[in-house]
Amino acid sequence: MESNPNFSQEHSKPLDLRNEVLKYLPFWFWFVGFIIVALLVANIYLRYTPNTYETTAKIKILDNSNSSFRMPSDGISIFARSKTNISNELEVLKSYRILGIVVEELDLMNSYYVPGRFIKTEVWETSPLKIVWHGDPDKIKNLSTYFTITIAKNGYEIEELSHRLMYYNKQYSYGDVSFTIVPKSIINNNVGGKIVVQKTSFRSAIASLFGSITAGNTGDEKESEIIKVSMRGLNDRKLEDIVNNLIRIFNEDGVKDRQLASKNTIEFVNDRFSYLVNELDSIENYKVAYKKSNKLTFLEENATITTTKKSAVEDQLFEIENQISLAKFLGKSIKIGGDFDLLPSDIGITNANIYTFVAEYNSNVTEYNKLLISAGKNNPTVTVLAEKLIALQRNIFTSIKDYKEKLNASLNNLNGLEAQNDVLYGSIPEKEKVIRSIERQQKIKENLYLLLLQKREEAAINLAITAPSVKIVEYALSGGGPIAPNRNTIYLLALLIGFLIPFIILFIRFYLDNKIHVGKDISRIAPRIPVLAEIPFIHQINKHISENDRSVLAESYRNLRTNIDFLLPFHERKEGYVLFSTSSVKGEGKTFNAMNMAIIFTQMKKRVLLVGADLRNPQIHKYLDIDKSRAGLSSYLFNPSIDYKSLIIPKVLNNPNLDVIISGVIPPNPAELLSNGRFDILLEEARKEYDYVIVDSAPTLLVTDTLLIANLADLVVYVTRADVTEEQLVEYSRGLNEDGKIKHMAYIVNSIGWMNVYGYSYKYNYNYGYSYRYNYNYGYGYGYGSDEDQDANTENGILNSVWSKTKQFFNK
Repeated sequence: MESNPNFSQEHSKPLDLRNEVLKYLPFWFWFVGFIIVALLVANIYLRYTPNTYETTAKIKILDNSNSSFRMPSDGISIFARSKTNISNELEVLKSYRILGIVVEELDLMNSYYVPGRFIKTEVWETSPLKIVWHGDPDKIKNLSTYFTITIAKNGYEIEELSHRLMYYNKQYSYGDVSFTIVPKSIINNNVGGKIVVQKTSFRSAIASLFGSITAGNTGDEKESEIIKVSMRGLNDRKLEDIVNNLIRIFNEDGVKDRQLASKNTIEFVNDRFSYLVNELDSIENYKVAYKKSNKLTFLEENATITTTKKSAVEDQLFEIENQISLAKFLGKSIKIGGDFDLLPSDIGITNANIYTFVAEYNSNVTEYNKLLISAGKNNPTVTVLAEKLIALQRNIFTSIKDYKEKLNASLNNLNGLEAQNDVLYGSIPEKEKVIRSIERQQKIKENLYLLLLQKREEAAINLAITAPSVKIVEYALSGGGPIAPNRNTIYLLALLIGFLIPFIILFIRFYLDNKIHVGKDISRIAPRIPVLAEIPFIHQINKHISENDRSVLAESYRNLRTNIDFLLPFHERKEGYVLFSTSSVKGEGKTFNAMNMAIIFTQMKKRVLLVGADLRNPQIHKYLDIDKSRAGLSSYLFNPSIDYKSLIIPKVLNNPNLDVIISGVIPPNPAELLSNGRFDILLEEARKEYDYVIVDSAPTLLVTDTLLIANLADLVVYVTRADVTEEQLVEYSRGLNEDGKIKHMAYIVNSIGWMNVYGYSYKYNYNYGYSYRYNYNYGYGYGYGSDEDQDANTENGILNSVWSKTKQFFNK
């Protein structure tokens, strides 16, 4: 089959919304059925699915960086904190450590359920009993098991262990551990009931809690200090208790962290106090020992005394040296036995003897000089005075000598004392350095002691006034009802799924559909070739119309008859018309169409000859209930001595205007027989006897029989079948017309209203709507064989060997 590569671009289907919707209407019961099933499934799902609740709480993370107590000080507080990091707080909130505390405090490793017919309901506060485990804590934490407890009047029974009566508050062994069932006050109200106790491991309980809790900032700002804590589960009161306890434990953990810092500070300061006391004692003892060894009281006073002493010694030295100089000067002024001159009497010598001797000497010298002038040198008085003056000179000289010796001795003493003072004065800076170093160490230790004492007081106060870590904005609240399953959403989703399933199935079917359905499909592919009529599908045993038939089928063929008359050429010789009925493949209804075209023309009192020219797969004899072995067209074509009139079956179906020539015995070479010229002669002679000669010819796709004789027809009625004929076959037939192989051609669409969806066929009945019909299979195979074989070919599409059929013909 030749195909046009531009077919998909040239003849793409236009979108017709109305037609697209109408395509789905025949399958309304599919939609209704799937929707009903989906709603039933949704109802069952909602009935046996436990409700899911959501609990939400809001907390504000408090910034305690400036909340701790601090005494006035220039130092930096050891309690200063950075601004709260919300991400870190969220991680702490959902940490396994915090969740583990919640699990242990609320006993979340043990769950209690009331069994139902299909599901079990978790109970929390209304549980009539509680299980307590005893033994190794690690083994208890790793244990996973469950009990089904039947509550009796005086005790209980455990199905998994035994059906013997067990008693409350009594310990029973279970593997490596043991348990006790503790009743609550409502236990008597549940006699005869059952409680399922499920024990999960500690890790599993934490993991389950971690997976069901969500926490994050509220609002769009990441800097928000408000945290929303949510949790989903099957029991709303249990969820509220878990969330509230989680927040409480998280807050207490933050408080304990800050209190722990204060406690550690107090302990540290107390430890440092004993050390600092020892250090201060050691420093003070060293200071005392140093002052004792250096004879120090106060360094400043000692330095002042030393300086004063040094200055006094220096003054004394100056004075003694001055006296020595004066004494030397006075001694040089005395000339024993020489002239008697006056001596300096008040030159600053502090020696009293010398001063007295000098005064007496000067007085005698004055008297001597007076007597010397008045009495002369030899005067006895003068001589006595001269001797006296000489004696005085000697006394003064001796006194000066003694005085000088005394002064030199004092000078030596003072020089020694001055040297000692110089040593003491030079050691003052070093002693000052040592003392200052000692005092500096002492001051540092004292300041540190005071600082730690202050911080200990701050830590003690902060320990007493530690602020909470969080502020509860909203306590855990579960709302007015369950959040899942959402009944309205489930039913809406079920309705949508019930609609979508058949829609998707049909959509795929229609999307992959390459069949023609109505005449518009053919006009789209072959716009230059007319469509004569659309023949409806009929569901009846008799496949032909009858006289005075007013059915839809009959009316459609009357319409076909009218359209054919418009297309037939005008014949000047008043001879009949030759109409061919053919198709691309078998099963499209060409024989059905040929027979009914013949009948409809006879209703106009026209003489019609129906010729079965499909020599490979003849079907007319089945429609008219004629013996297939009767001589027919094949005998005429093969034997030149046979007259076609001898093969005519007159007045078929009791119709005086309808004659038939069947195909006859199936020949091995139908193409050669049809092209030997005998068929041309038959049609020329029949034109003279009949108004219409209608030829049921072979399909055109795989055999050339029809193409060899198509030029003999005034009009070739090309039969297609709705929902069976593929668009490529229509394109193929259009190519036959464009190539001139079939010049005068028009289409009809057979079996309108038929639909085939995934192996099941449906039809639209113009009178009764939609109904169910068996599947119609067809194939492209076409060959020889008995009627039974051909029926099998029609249903299964099995090709038979032409060579084997040829041998059967010659054997006959």
